Amino acid sequence: MTVLRAIVGGIVRIIAITVIFSVAGPLAFAALILLIVLGVGAPFFELLRDFANLGEVSTLVSVAAWVLTFGSMLAAFPPSVITGAMFALAAVCAGLSAVWMAWCAAAVAIAAIILIGTVYVPGESSAVLLPNLQGAEQMFRAFLALNVLASLPTTLCWWLAKPLRRARIAA
Repeated sequence: MTVLRAIVGGIVRIIAITVIFSVAGPLAFAALILLIVLGVGAPFFELLRDFANLGEVSTLVSVAAWVLTFGSMLAAFPPSVITGAMFALAAVCAGLSAVWMAWCAAAVAIAAIILIGTVYVPGESSAVLLPNLQGAEQMFRAFLALNVLASLPTTLCWWLAKPLRRARIAA
């Protein structure tokens, strides 16, 4: 009975860690992208609005910010699920629960999405969000940039999953 309980407990912890990464990851990534865009773009927009008298454009910019946030959440969801599943399996089954393991899982998930984007080209009516990169240099630059951007949300998800990955399975 205790073996079955340990197995079910491990499976539940794997699912819970994956859900944490799947929900908090895209939210944190979208917030980070929005902060970067607003931090860089807001002073430029204020300057442009003052010189060109573009008072009506602020509504358009607000809608664009919401669309960017929603789009970045959608784009971050598949790598977040992959990262969560990989980290959960490593943390629960192998005991590798350090933050570097979460970063490695995020790097593998980002590489997988980039490689899928080079192999699979969705149709025009498809809602699939995949990068369209040609050449090894573009793929490498995208991989590095996305890993740098994903490091903060991955660390947040790792921290949120701390109670689940610290529990010990009784053998």
